[in-house]
Amino acid sequence: MVKPIKMNCKIPFLFILFALISFTSCLYGQQNQEQRKKHVGVYTLNPNVLHLNKVYMPIGTKKELLKKGWVLTEKKVGLEYQRTLVNDTLITSKQDSLINVVQKWRLENITPSTTEIGKIYLNPVYFTNDFDDKLNSIGYIVIPVNEKATFTHTYTRWSAITIPFSIRPAINGKLRSQVTSEFKIGTAFSLNHDWLIYRNRRMEMKKSTYGFSAGLGFGLGRVELNNDSTSLSNANYTSEEEGLIFFITPGVGLNVRGFKVLGFLGWDVGLTKNTNDWNYNQKPYLGVGIGFDFWTLKK
Repeated sequence: MVKPIKMNCKIPFLFILFALISFTSCLYGQQNQEQRKKHVGVYTLNPNVLHLNKVYMPIGTKKELLKKGWVLTEKKVGLEYQRTLVNDTLITSKQDSLINVVQKWRLENITPSTTEIGKIYLNPVYFTNDFDDKLNSIGYIVIPVNEKATFTHTYTRWSAITIPFSIRPAINGKLRSQVTSEFKIGTAFSLNHDWLIYRNRRMEMKKSTYGFSAGLGFGLGRVELNNDSTSLSNANYTSEEEGLIFFITPGVGLNVRGFKVLGFLGWDVGLTKNTNDWNYNQKPYLGVGIGFDFWTLKK
């Protein structure tokens, strides 16, 4: 009679359980940290550019046992009082945990600490996955002494512009290329992309800003009309007049430490009747300007 072979099912069961746990952990580690869709008006923390890939978040817990007979000092409604514990008490408090950032994080804002040099607070754009819910809180990074951290900032901005000089191209061989000066003032809407570099200099935090922008500007200007500026028309000016124009100009700019170098391609359109005699009415031109961002310099 052949005896049936008894199999030990514990070993295969434990092996399968271990494999499932490992597979689940692998999947969790490979999950993308999805954030709410927002690409303008945000900062970006890129671990490949940041030079630091560790963020402290208050997602850990710390438990402490307070012994019977200990005296606690507490504050309530602006008053301070003491009480003696009549029983052993276990309290739980939040503790900062170190998070390794392996992909880009978008941030609502960043704020350097005013009391701890090298510390920058981060407010992430909302994480949508349930298992990332604990990351929806204020975190921070710590920049070691003489090290740096780099963020990017994409945003839109309305700003005042002025174009003091215009480079006018030649017209049909009758007028040579020349630089003219008109009084122009207006506003511009631009999309900006900056790199913000923070350096820990032990005694203070240094910030540098570099970037570029592209946008559209428009406004009003004043031109002088005389025999020279109306030479292509049949008008004969015995005295100098002023005309009102509307200008529209797409342009690009470079931002270096708060100073801006701007280039424009613009058109001037006459609004008053006498600007029909102006040589450059509705003719394209190149504009060059230099400006500064007061708030960037202030920071």
